[in-house]
Amino acid sequence: MKAKTGTKIKFDNKVIDKIKVDELDFSYVNKAGETKFTRLLKLPFDVPKKSILKGIKLCIYKDSGSKIFRLQFWFNSKSDYYPVGKFVPGVFGTKEVEDKLLPIVRSHTNDKAHWVKNPNLTEKESERVIKKEDIKAVERKTVNEVIEALMSENMPKIASEGTLCAKSIREQSRFLIGYNKRCRFLSYSDDEHGNGRITFRPNYKTKTPAPESWGVLFKKYGSGEGHIKDKKKNKNSQIALYDDQQYGKRYMDEFKKPEMQKYINSLNGTYSYKKHCLSSLKTLWNFANDKSWLGKADVDPTKTIKIKRPTQYSDLAVNSKYNDMSFSQQQLNTIFNKADELSPEYPFQPENVELTFCVGQRQEETKKLKKNDVKYFKKPIPVPLEDGSTEMIYGKIHFRKEITKRRNKSKDVFINEATMDCLRKIKDVYKRPGMEQYYVVPWLFPSPTRIDKQRLNNQESAYIKSTLTRLKSTKGFWDRLRKETGIVGVVRMARKTLVTLGKDAGLTNKQMKYLSHHDQERTIDINYDKGMEPEIMKNTGFMATIYKFPKKKIA
Repeated sequence: MKAKTGTKIKFDNKVIDKIKVDELDFSYVNKAGETKFTRLLKLPFDVPKKSILKGIKLCIYKDSGSKIFRLQFWFNSKSDYYPVGKFVPGVFGTKEVEDKLLPIVRSHTNDKAHWVKNPNLTEKESERVIKKEDIKAVERKTVNEVIEALMSENMPKIASEGTLCAKSIREQSRFLIGYNKRCRFLSYSDDEHGNGRITFRPNYKTKTPAPESWGVLFKKYGSGEGHIKDKKKNKNSQIALYDDQQYGKRYMDEFKKPEMQKYINSLNGTYSYKKHCLSSLKTLWNFANDKSWLGKADVDPTKTIKIKRPTQYSDLAVNSKYNDMSFSQQQLNTIFNKADELSPEYPFQPENVELTFCVGQRQEETKKLKKNDVKYFKKPIPVPLEDGSTEMIYGKIHFRKEITKRRNKSKDVFINEATMDCLRKIKDVYKRPGMEQYYVVPWLFPSPTRIDKQRLNNQESAYIKSTLTRLKSTKGFWDRLRKETGIVGVVRMARKTLVTLGKDAGLTNKQMKYLSHHDQERTIDINYDKGMEPEIMKNTGFMATIYKFPKKKIA
């Protein structure tokens, strides 16, 4: 076909397809009568003047050979073009042109077929401004997508800046993505401000390298893949929310109170297990709400979800029986004696347990103490007791706010004779052959079993100061102690033990509040006023008389 600009052609796919670029004439004569050449040829179609196709042309580019449908129209007394689409045989042709132009022409022309709106401006505006319903569709996330985003941001806290602590992240992630092989690649730690962080680690057992990102991890272990079925590692055959095919793949804005309540009720777990799971759902929902992925969100649905407390402890609730228990003074004596005996085999573990009992604080907090958190007075301060005797206060142990449970307030615990004796034992550990090297670790309780000795000897400052050198668990020592003594209980009973023994000895709730550091006295029984340091020292000294056990020389 020998055609040039202005040559009319039939509006037909076969005709358009037969047009060859090398057969076209790209020359034209200008007003001066000179012959010129163009790289764009415009061929108008032979169509009815009053049809929606009025002004349609086929534009052919000499260099690429592309054939483009363009609509020429007049708007505000000026000629303009609207690109309709590229001709692709069998994909985009004359029918597709008509389907696309019909709504555009009808909405942009009046009854006289005059153009009253410019379709090019309309298209630009639609790209710039997205309708509200479109925004909701774009930002809509599934439950699993929200979980992935939550994990990648290290689980931000709900009511304040920062993230949950490493222990809470580990606990809540168990319900969200746990009971799965993907968790073998995760490591949890706290930074210097107490904010938890999740990092990737290799799976040394299978010799699999650490994943490069969360995307890689979730691609390897997608929803429903990698579930742990081993009864030793998943005793109750639990499945995390991410791997639950009924709930994980639904939209987050549809995962409302009825669905959450139904999901909680379906769990095969104890009352405590369901309560912890609800906490993870609370974190997940508030994260999605902060990201505006819930549309017009209602009030936090997790606040009104009910979990019925059982009338008796379930057989699955292994540790629940310890909730209302505390150790007697005689049992503490047995624990302390056995701790001294096993200290050479489990360095720093028995000492941590002893200090936890002496100060009556949470064990997770005592594990995070540093050597410089222990502040000694220049001279011990004597405090007289009611019976006429005198006890000494040697200094304070400062629990930095970033290591306390709430992380918004620090606390100080006075060092009485029992606590001082425990601190001496910690120093004595360093006198043992081969243990002096751990003194460079800033933590009060290093972990010889976890520390990489080569990195320690190379004086890698960042490594030495990191949480990788800190004591993480005393399970080995405690299991051995329980087996050999027959003691029934757990270390978290330390705080309850301190309060129980103190009250049994005559201290009031108000006096005990400043020793156990409960936020409110009504946690013990009733409200309280602020106490004074001399009185607290006196009560701390009094507790030393209760924790005064026969001293045993340690090898």
